[in-house]
Amino acid sequence: MKVPQVTIYAKQAGVEIAPYVKRSDGRPDEGRVALRFFRLEGGASGLRFVVEPAEAFELYCRMRKVHKDGGKESVSHSFAGPEGEVQSRLTLESYSRAGKSGYALTLQRGSESINVPIAGERFLYAAEFLRHLALSEAWVAAPPPAPLTGRPA
Repeated sequence: MKVPQVTIYAKQAGVEIAPYVKRSDGRPDEGRVALRFFRLEGGASGLRFVVEPAEAFELYCRMRKVHKDGGKESVSHSFAGPEGEVQSRLTLESYSRAGKSGYALTLQRGSESINVPIAGERFLYAAEFLRHLALSEAWVAAPPPAPLTGRPA
């Protein structure tokens, strides 16, 4: 089975954008989109930022805005972890430093942060891929059919 996925690499880090399935006890599976940030050094742990399909579309819109107007946009999430509430912040930005300009996706969780600088074309491609996944991952698993009752006719 083929899985749509985009991986963007920078010098020291990368981000993978792919479909994700949310599984909950007693509830049907649901489609989501995951952005998995990682470092290229051996043994480094990664960070995952999972969004609902509508949020993936919102990220697409924000990335287009940053590409067009510059600046910075952020999206925050919090979830219950084993040690309490965990806060994550995904930042989309246009930058110009030391004569170089470009774009970056940064995920920050607690004191850990992974920054992935991206050229403009790849930034727009990632945005367009998020838009695609926003539609293809907007699903909920159908419940199993109810058992037939009564006698056959």
